[in-house]
Amino acid sequence: MRLWCIAVNAAIDKTYVVPGFRASAEYRLGRAVAVAGGKPLNVAKTARLLGVEDVVCTGFVGGRTGAWIRRDLADRGITTDFVEVPGESRENVLIADPTGASETRLLEPGDPVAADAADRLVAHVSSRVSPDDLVVVAGSLRPGLVAALYGRLVSAARDAGARVFLDAEGDALRAGVAEKPELVAPNEAEFVEWTGCRTDALRTLAGRAREAGDGTAVVVKLGPRGALLSGPGRAWFAAAPAVRALSTVGSGDALLGGYVAAIAKGESPPDALALGVAAGAANTLTPGPGVVDPPTVWGLRAQVVVRAVED
Repeated sequence: MRLWCIAVNAAIDKTYVVPGFRASAEYRLGRAVAVAGGKPLNVAKTARLLGVEDVVCTGFVGGRTGAWIRRDLADRGITTDFVEVPGESRENVLIADPTGASETRLLEPGDPVAADAADRLVAHVSSRVSPDDLVVVAGSLRPGLVAALYGRLVSAARDAGARVFLDAEGDALRAGVAEKPELVAPNEAEFVEWTGCRTDALRTLAGRAREAGDGTAVVVKLGPRGALLSGPGRAWFAAAPAVRALSTVGSGDALLGGYVAAIAKGESPPDALALGVAAGAANTLTPGPGVVDPPTVWGLRAQVVVRAVED
């Protein structure tokens, strides 16, 4: 069994910790914490750190930044099998201010790719993925691509016999959900945009998630509150342990990484939810999204209580 993480818009994420950061000021920066980033690569890093042995990242990379992304993942024990495209992969800058509990994100769109690159990637996934593999389709679209690609990737992986997990937004989320992945994991804002449901009531949230998923399980990532998992006929809520966050960037990705890591080890969905919430909380404590400290994750996991949400 392999865990495949498909990154349509991979990045280099550079995090600077700047106490007291404010706009229109000058700072002499320390060394950046630079990691291969973007949602699916954050999922891959987290899952690898939590004991998933065979993790493969694919998708698009290009140029010197693409080569750097490959090297960083390889140094972390993650196999790379990307489709090379012209232009450069993107670079993002994240500024974390621990004193003001704020963070600033400067996100590049990535260089455009030709529309036929989508066909190459779908064919690549179809030829590589095996039955019983786990596949994560996640992240933003690179310029030149359309949201329907996410539906095609979900379909290609599912047709190959894989279990598919989706984390996207807007039209890409809707295109992917239409192809029936095993699970979709929007954050609260993405869930509201998808369903129109804005509520703090867990019962209502669970019911609307079940309706929108239509057979697909839904994890709604609720930030510092925790996360709700709604599956066919059952729902659970896991409250996040209290931590003093340095940066929340990538914490939703780490949550999905923890969830998938638990599923890869044969754990039940509620137990996977608990590990995911612990991983998401641990991610807030370190610079560099997806670079969780495993002992911290396991310590926080012991604090997570999962309870059923009754209709």
